[in-house]
Amino acid sequence: MHAFLCTNRVPLTIKAHGHLTYENDIKEAFRQYWPNVQMQEGDLYGIVYYFHKKPSQIDADNLCKPVFDALENELYADDGLIKFVKTAIFDLRAHNVQILDLTKIPGNIFSDFLEELDNSDHILYVEIGDMNYEMFEFGCENQSE
Repeated sequence: MHAFLCTNRVPLTIKAHGHLTYENDIKEAFRQYWPNVQMQEGDLYGIVYYFHKKPSQIDADNLCKPVFDALENELYADDGLIKFVKTAIFDLRAHNVQILDLTKIPGNIFSDFLEELDNSDHILYVEIGDMNYEMFEFGCENQSE
């Protein structure tokens, strides 16, 4: 699994002005966590979670595409390898992050994430790893704790 944070940057859509700068910011954030990485092959999953303290107009369905595009030739040859996507937006003004289960965030990312909760208005958590069909879920609304 390859996870990283990109902070203090409002996510952009593919068509937004400044898109290339945003892609470069994603690449730079990825390289900070993964300076030496092997190109991935086979089916992958991708997670993009956006945490914000300031108003944001981005839709969840537009959040992940620029991130996955930016990682082409960094982590994989083609973002078409990503077969499962999970994307969410979390408004830190409306909800406390303590309602989330953060126990599976990798250790180095977890400490950075906690620090950025205090220091950043925008936090993008990205995770990409090997696809597993057990990830498919149905009836999510009816799941209990």
